[in-house]
Amino acid sequence: MRRLRTARAPDPDESARLGFDRDDLEGSAIGPVADELPSLRPFGADIPGMVLAEPPGTALPESIRVPRQARELAEIGRRLDAMLLLRRYLDEAPSDAAARTLLADFLDENDDQEAALEELTRALAESGDPVPALVRRGAIFARSGRTAEAERDLRAAIRQRSDHAPAHFHLGLALLRRGVGTEATGAFREVLRLDPDHADATFYLGEALAGQGDLLGALAVLERAVVLRPHEPRTFKLMGRLLDRLGRTDEAMAMHRRAREAGVR
Repeated sequence: MRRLRTARAPDPDESARLGFDRDDLEGSAIGPVADELPSLRPFGADIPGMVLAEPPGTALPESIRVPRQARELAEIGRRLDAMLLLRRYLDEAPSDAAARTLLADFLDENDDQEAALEELTRALAESGDPVPALVRRGAIFARSGRTAEAERDLRAAIRQRSDHAPAHFHLGLALLRRGVGTEATGAFREVLRLDPDHADATFYLGEALAGQGDLLGALAVLERAVVLRPHEPRTFKLMGRLLDRLGRTDEAMAMHRRAREAGVR
């Protein structure tokens, strides 16, 4: 198996590709700069306070160890280090679509959607299973207001895997943003058929029903959303607005109060 290089001279182009200057990392809260990134020794060996993920002497494939180490770095607040670690790995293993999709997730979390889209497009060219990258790219397109592209990717994912709940969920969001409430309702109902406890799909189904004028149906769905996520302010706020529209003033005031209380938790 080809081994990754564990040390190399600084590459001035790496930080440009990541969208930050190497000097920005000096003295920052995220920990070591790029030259001090963990080498690909047994996972977690050089991160203080961590336990090795495998017994000493057990070598995991780099395709497993590197993404796992990147996730751990991100979880302790070192997302930039995680991205740089993945970049270096992908220089050596450019066809690893799963690692590239993970890098895209980190870029998206870092508010660099254009770079995330680029990585997802590359992942699609390499992947034997395009669904994860299609769903992530579709979700980013939807949040960016590019609903036609979002629907294209998400419908393609559903054609590949009709039981993929996240694909139906993000398609529902894209349709809701486009104002196609009836289709959005169908997408959210499909999510709930596949995953009955999906709290976000339950909330957005209530919102879609309310947008179609089915206020009582929306309230019934939102009551289920409260059960699934008892301290979500937006659910109480929407229920309060619907109760106002129904003329149930006392109940509406109680819901607005619960929204305020949940918001300060």
